[in-house]
Amino acid sequence: MAAVREKLSHEERTAAEPREDGLHPVKLNRIEQVNESIRLLRLSVLDHQRGVKFLPGQWLDIFIPGLPKAGGFTITSIPRDAEPVGENADKADGRPYLELAVQNSPKNPPAARLWRPSDEILGTQLVVRVGGSFVFPPLGVPPQFVKRLVIIAGGVGINPLISILAHLHYTNTMPPSVQFLYSTKIGQPSPKLEDVLFLDRLRSILKGNEDRMRLSLFITGQRLELETGSGIDLHYRRIGQHDLREALGPVSERRNAFCYVCGPQGMTDELVARVRNEDSVVPDQVLCEKWW
Repeated sequence: MAAVREKLSHEERTAAEPREDGLHPVKLNRIEQVNESIRLLRLSVLDHQRGVKFLPGQWLDIFIPGLPKAGGFTITSIPRDAEPVGENADKADGRPYLELAVQNSPKNPPAARLWRPSDEILGTQLVVRVGGSFVFPPLGVPPQFVKRLVIIAGGVGINPLISILAHLHYTNTMPPSVQFLYSTKIGQPSPKLEDVLFLDRLRSILKGNEDRMRLSLFITGQRLELETGSGIDLHYRRIGQHDLREALGPVSERRNAFCYVCGPQGMTDELVARVRNEDSVVPDQVLCEKWW
């Protein structure tokens, strides 16, 4: 009988990924419950003059007191939020800070620690380090070469993708066409808009970019009601091949199309293969983040 392979830790799984050398002390100073399984954490950067430099899409090694191995969590805020601030900066916005969306995962020690009751962990000082290569623009590619950006998110796989999209919006550097396909399962009855991770943020970004952005929401499980005129294409099914083909645009223009995929393992592997098999798609321009 074959031996069962022990699940790798975050540091072991990402050993070949680039990491910065520096470590940054931070303090957990805000916890927001999004729904029954996801909470948003804000980490205040303690060195205001240094801040934390990162690219949208990257993750953090998080060293938690008492745990032997670091946890890995994707940054959901934008680089501007973690930049150094001067003495005269607006203190009300809390910068510099890093934001994370953490799923309740009792079998993952770092995640389980960050899901303890708020009054037990608020104020905890942690140490973080930036890493990862799933970034925009793609390494070695001039941003102006990207004419069409297709973003496919599944569940909490939206984490690096919301950082990428929000950064493009804030810096006014959106490609001419952005197609955002977001698939999520809603388990709780009578769901509200706020129960869908980052949906409010996506809607806000969409309002300022209707001329170049399309947002398609694919929901399984419970139904979610959106008001008329929301600007969101709402579907109660999984993402299909027709959706991918439409998002990729005309075959003649796909040389300048880039696709980012992040979601559960089965979904990511399947959709990456489907996109790469489409006519005129450049396989190396279909990028994915594998965090399992």
